[in-house]
Amino acid sequence: MNKQLLEGIRVLDFTQFLAGPYCSMFLADMGAEVIKIENLQGNGDFVRTARPKEKSTNRSMYFGNLNRNKKSVCLDLKTKEGKELFSELVKSADVLVENNRPGVMAKLGFNYEVCKKLNPELIYASISGFGQYGPLTERPGYDLIAQAMGGSMSITGWPGSEPTRAGMAIGDLFAGLNACIGILATLYKRKETGLGQNIDVALVDSIVSGLEAKLMQYVYEDHIPEKTGNKYIASAPYDSFSAKDTEYVIASGTDKHFANLTACMGMPELAQDQRFVNTELRKANADELKSIINNWGSDKTAKECVDIILGAGVPAGPIYNMKDVYEDEHLNAREMFVKVKHPEAGELTVIGNPIKMNEYPVQYKKAAPDLGEDDDEIFESLGFSKEKLEEFRQKGALK
Repeated sequence: MNKQLLEGIRVLDFTQFLAGPYCSMFLADMGAEVIKIENLQGNGDFVRTARPKEKSTNRSMYFGNLNRNKKSVCLDLKTKEGKELFSELVKSADVLVENNRPGVMAKLGFNYEVCKKLNPELIYASISGFGQYGPLTERPGYDLIAQAMGGSMSITGWPGSEPTRAGMAIGDLFAGLNACIGILATLYKRKETGLGQNIDVALVDSIVSGLEAKLMQYVYEDHIPEKTGNKYIASAPYDSFSAKDTEYVIASGTDKHFANLTACMGMPELAQDQRFVNTELRKANADELKSIINNWGSDKTAKECVDIILGAGVPAGPIYNMKDVYEDEHLNAREMFVKVKHPEAGELTVIGNPIKMNEYPVQYKKAAPDLGEDDDEIFESLGFSKEKLEEFRQKGALK
């Protein structure tokens, strides 16, 4: 196997649910040794029991997908012995990722300042709903709260409909990626300085960062954007359209696109129609234009519409459900569904990493670990004897 970019980097993954595990998943896929630290009192990451589940072993594939390539140790950090074990892990690590509510790590005795004294080179990434400072810092924050207070729900959905959450947990996912970016940048700079730092990422901030032109509409035009369905504010026709069987999308972004579209529809005169001769007019008359396109596709399947439009050099595509996504030839060719081996369940399918690299490709070495699977391996490598670990187990500090 080729070497990987993050070989030799040890990451302590003190996270659960989605945002933190998603961040550390990328690090693990790129070769870091990611050690998932799970709470002995709480029976590990909450989503170990979440659906969907693999049938033969009843293992959560919510957990399994996010935690492939990782190791697991299970501690009780409220015990003296658990703190001793965790302190040694911190000393050995390059990165610590945690997504607890602000204040939790301090109560456990391992906030950034404490960990920095143990290991000045440590990169300590904190992911939370509202961040480590600010008036709302102690408020609990989940993806739904982030989408609501970050503004994205106010612009998602159809005109007149209630505010709508995005179908994916974009607050969690954006925050996980932002934390990963901060970690990777700090690893690069640490080569020069020899020092880590504290990275503070909030779910709400991550949503706000992704508002792009929508937020600028208010800042510079004093206009509060409203829900527009699948329309795009910068161009038209850039929307979903109806065929006789289902819907599909067209992303016509230029005047040339529009001329080609009208020609393939057999209506070249529309490109000269005063309602549609440029982008601004097409946007203003987007509803009329949509009706014309829908009428054109009313006797065709969505696939036929897409094939005709693509044939004219205009971006278009089908709207996939999960079955379509999983069976798509292109996505399978891009290794977006890969297998990991599990000793009991056999081969398990997980979602592939979207980052493709020719010299240092991501690898899928193992399925998600059982709770505490790697306790002995990790702590013996830190100098603890089998007898000492057994003593800690008897005291309830270790699984």
